[in-house]
Amino acid sequence: MLNHIRLMFIALFMGLFLVACGDDSSTQESAPAEEMSSEEMATSGDEATADEETVSAEGMTEEEAIAKWGEPDVTQTHKIDALTVTLHEWHGEDGITAVQFQNGVAKYSQFIPAN
Repeated sequence: MLNHIRLMFIALFMGLFLVACGDDSSTQESAPAEEMSSEEMATSGDEATADEETVSAEGMTEEEAIAKWGEPDVTQTHKIDALTVTLHEWHGEDGITAVQFQNGVAKYSQFIPAN
């Protein structure tokens, strides 16, 4: 009788372990590229192209970015030893353009579209 109970607990434990470690596909946010229709792929490609055209600041200097977008609406500067990190944001009707400069050269840029 004790062996039967022990086997039942082992089976229960193994079942719970398999359920907990299983892959839950319902938590995936987007479909893989193979499952996307050609229209969805074209739409997402157009959005990426529009964003790249709007924000292509990597490698620019601060002066070039200011000449391109005008004076920034928000500026933050932080210094750590020889590294100076500056964040400029430009707010427009279509969204927010944010560019991070390290020692005067753009290293990161992002465009956040308006909702």
